[in-house]
Amino acid sequence: MNAESELVAIQKILTSMPPAFSDAEAVGIAVEHYGIHAKVRALVSERDQNFRLDTEDGKRFVLKISNCAEQLQVVDFQNRALVHIAEKDASFPLPRVIPNLEGCLHCSLEHAGKTHFVRVLSWLEGVVLNDTTVDAGLARRLGQLLARLGLALESFEHPGSNPPLLWDMKRASGLREMLVYIEDPDLRLLIGQALDRFDTRVKPVLDTLRAQVIHNDMNLGNVLMNKAQPDRISGLIDFGDMVRSPLIIDLAVAAAYQLSDGDDPLSGALPLIAGYHAMRPLQQLEMELLMDLIKTRLITSLLIGSYRVSLFPENREYLMISHEPAKNHLIALNRRNDEAALQRIYAACDSV
Repeated sequence: MNAESELVAIQKILTSMPPAFSDAEAVGIAVEHYGIHAKVRALVSERDQNFRLDTEDGKRFVLKISNCAEQLQVVDFQNRALVHIAEKDASFPLPRVIPNLEGCLHCSLEHAGKTHFVRVLSWLEGVVLNDTTVDAGLARRLGQLLARLGLALESFEHPGSNPPLLWDMKRASGLREMLVYIEDPDLRLLIGQALDRFDTRVKPVLDTLRAQVIHNDMNLGNVLMNKAQPDRISGLIDFGDMVRSPLIIDLAVAAAYQLSDGDDPLSGALPLIAGYHAMRPLQQLEMELLMDLIKTRLITSLLIGSYRVSLFPENREYLMISHEPAKNHLIALNRRNDEAALQRIYAACDSV
């Protein structure tokens, strides 16, 4: 796919409305294609449509209906990655793909003149980490879990592993045209400066870094905790942003969501970085780029969120849920010395 066609695909995904299947239609899809008789409950999703399926015998599943702009190759890539992880690390707490009645990992159907791909995944029990306080010990275990996932995916290859995805930070330069959607002029300037730094310092060396398929979205809303043992991680969900990209980007994304509030945001992310490094040692250049990549993730969230609000103002509350935290963390990080931050990363990694 050339750069122009990638841009068209990205634009289509960003501007396409999520599917709008009714509860009754979701019930019918589950029965007809998967033989699952269940009650349904709608789940929150940004660009797809998800339902929880509850059967009479107490089993639960997730019915996922892809955006009409999603490519079949990307759907297959995500399915095959989940299968691969389960084969490489059978105890890893992730959803399993449930084959349909024909034994396939997905099916397709028409709705309102558009084609949608449908999948069913196993349900993972747990409490979303959003509602849990993350201490240093838990942050360290999150880093270890992410490194463990990366090891499971290290040998995975698929032709659909490089989808047109703006959340893939190696494409961050393409976000610049979205600056006009940032209303605050001071924030717009700060984001522009961060993009300049990405273009001059990070982008030129991306091809020299270790690369593989990564999860690319370990935010707190995608981590589940055990209800009976609140300090135990019970699952990692939402593999919709997986992509082949520099390995360090996976850690940068997770670290961006583990920043502390206040004047020292990096303090919250250091245990996570140390936990990751203990299982998957970071290389020198990866450590040197980590702060810039954390900032790049923050500006990615700010830019894409603001742009999508201009398209779907009725969904503003959901789309802007991370705007203020990302803004505050970006401002706080820019007040700190980058070299001092790097020394703290070195120290955290040396402590393991």
